[in-house]
Amino acid sequence: MNQSDVIHQIGQQSPKVLFQYSLTQNKFVYLSPAFCEIWEMGESRLQENPQLLFDSVVEDDRPAVIRCWQRVLKGDHVDEVACIEHNGLKRYIRYVAYPIFDSARQVVSVAGMAENVTQQRDFINYLTEFGQRKNSALEMVVHDLRGPLAIVKSVSSLIRQDIQDDKKQELEHYTDIIERACLQCTDLIQDLLSEEHLQSPEVYVNKTRLDMSLQIRNVVEFYQKGQMVQQQFVLQLPEEPLMVELDPIKFSQILNNLISNSIKFTPPSGTITIRAYQEKGEAVMVHTDNGIGIPAYLLPKVFERRGASRPGLNGEESRGLGLSIVYELVRLQGGTISVESRDQEGTRFTVRLPMYAA
Repeated sequence: MNQSDVIHQIGQQSPKVLFQYSLTQNKFVYLSPAFCEIWEMGESRLQENPQLLFDSVVEDDRPAVIRCWQRVLKGDHVDEVACIEHNGLKRYIRYVAYPIFDSARQVVSVAGMAENVTQQRDFINYLTEFGQRKNSALEMVVHDLRGPLAIVKSVSSLIRQDIQDDKKQELEHYTDIIERACLQCTDLIQDLLSEEHLQSPEVYVNKTRLDMSLQIRNVVEFYQKGQMVQQQFVLQLPEEPLMVELDPIKFSQILNNLISNSIKFTPPSGTITIRAYQEKGEAVMVHTDNGIGIPAYLLPKVFERRGASRPGLNGEESRGLGLSIVYELVRLQGGTISVESRDQEGTRFTVRLPMYAA
């Protein structure tokens, strides 16, 4: 049995495409049957127009394929992955190509192997996204627990003082705040590290029908009763319920991060205003403060992870995560967020979320 017979038998049985392309004849002198299965194209059609092979490559990958082809023609071998598309279906193809030389060391053919690695590529992408989501979850837990735990710390100090003064009624009031803060922390941990979250690279969103105005009042009341906020809150909310379909825990995270951000960059004598209204089928929440604003050079990066980090007015440490978390949580619930600000003139965030569809 000669060498060509061995290669032919391997090619007939292998799920990988074995090929040899003659540069002098401008055609494939050998192409194994797996080609038809992967490319869903007959060999005769390809032989008539070899350009179809390149045309099947998605546009973004074509420059890389051209560079690889040029390398092979110069005498180098290549081992790369490209994405092809046929009838709207994308596949990732790993191709290994070697130059074949004549006696004068001129490249006369290109031979090699191609295989469908879509499943492996998808698995790698899944693992990458999965790891990124886990890291994001841990960052969100660390970041978003700071606010509620700061309230717990503040109220604990007040309780210690009131124990000495024997103010039982106020003691019960403070205890209620501590319980709510701890419940919020527990809910956040449960939500971010839930089974649904752990089993998927996507953040699990548990939407329910709720009154946005009531949700805003509850969160603001939480800060006010904790006596840890010196800034004045102004609420401009509609009298009628503003019904939306949102994840209540994630909406609370949005509010907590916006409020915490305003507290950090607004003087104690400043004002934080939250307005909500309905406009063109959307529930709109406008969160405004009259703090120090955002410098122009930071404004384009404000929603980027660690893109706009700077210390607060009292030297509070900032990791540049809060507003990137807000952006992601708004996006996950089908909404948008924008920002307007000038240095030393305050900041306005506008959040638009879909209304409840009855």
